[in-house]
Amino acid sequence: MNEEINKVLQSYIDNNELAQAVLIIRQNDTPVYAKCFGYADLEEKKPVEFDSVFRMMSMSKVVTALCILKLVEEGKLDLDDPLEKYIPEFADQLVAKPGQYEFAPDKPLKMLSYLLTFSMDKVKGEKKERSITIRDLLSHSSGLEQGMIGLLNLQKNKKLRLGSLRDCVNMYSNYLLDFQPGTDTSYSPLAGFNILGHLVTLISNESLESFMQKNICVPLNMKNTSFFLDENGRSKLVKVYKRKKDKLVNVTDTDEDLYGVMRMIPESFEAGSGGLYSTAEDYEHLARMLLNKGMFEGRQVFRKETIELLQKPGAYRYLEKDPGLTWGLGVKIRMDPEKAGSSASKGTYGWSGAFGTHFFVSPHDDLEAVFMTNRSDLDGASSYVSKKIEELVFKYWKKGS
Repeated sequence: MNEEINKVLQSYIDNNELAQAVLIIRQNDTPVYAKCFGYADLEEKKPVEFDSVFRMMSMSKVVTALCILKLVEEGKLDLDDPLEKYIPEFADQLVAKPGQYEFAPDKPLKMLSYLLTFSMDKVKGEKKERSITIRDLLSHSSGLEQGMIGLLNLQKNKKLRLGSLRDCVNMYSNYLLDFQPGTDTSYSPLAGFNILGHLVTLISNESLESFMQKNICVPLNMKNTSFFLDENGRSKLVKVYKRKKDKLVNVTDTDEDLYGVMRMIPESFEAGSGGLYSTAEDYEHLARMLLNKGMFEGRQVFRKETIELLQKPGAYRYLEKDPGLTWGLGVKIRMDPEKAGSSASKGTYGWSGAFGTHFFVSPHDDLEAVFMTNRSDLDGASSYVSKKIEELVFKYWKKGS
């Protein structure tokens, strides 16, 4: 089994598809696979290691969700609280009236016309039927940045740079929602989880970084996980590459690196949607805690009920957007793997990052896996590499197969 995985991952390195790859798999609380391939720095031929640092991109969302759930455990927040209870600017937010913009990827000229003429001020709005709740933000069902209005505004503002997370949240409060809260779902790439990160700071009276370190990183022994890199972290940070004409091109510190892709987000604050750095070792500790229902190395870090809640459909009503898949609280769940075209067992959940990072937890198989790479054009959850890894892991470690 290991030989096939080794062969596949090494082929990605040899074919200039990936500069580096790190995979850790654990089943029945026992390591069953752990191996590194390729280079943290391809030009310098610096080997990648288990403690090499990666840009987590949207896998940051899972950590932000856990920070929110810790506040719920502490009785400082309720999932069904209205957002304006904490940020009053969201009270009078409007919803875009349907039918103003058609999503037409097969009509590029129409999409370009939309983009050239789009202004949020021109969008006709109507009143919300109810408030956005914390649950809506966690389960990608708030309507914030989740349709054509949000997409156009995201593209329109891609060169905008904001000075603080508060500025960012204020901007979101002026958005028109793409749909009535709780009536639909779609991925919110930035808005939803940046707001959730800001909520952590408002409610805890400390920074998201500080709260995360105290409640997640320290108890899980995640020593190399942070929104900010010190000198040691920078020395361990892998280079990020993009594939062009069958070659890997180094795009580190360009507009195709983390802060170029994240847009609007200055390096001076913690972006709960995608600004986290971590390692395969560290994130595997988090995945292990999830698999063990909140327990890590003999300590109950989160309540069992909290982790069970995270991995169930999160919205008020079942909202299936992708066949066989649904959102939990910050994670995507394979409710019907066959329908989803997935090799995973039913109930497997996890998420990915835009630069190719990927993890999943399968309660049915007592199995978790964490994969790390940084390539800017792998397309996150749709990455063919992530899908292949899931296929191989479940081929060999799926119980009953």
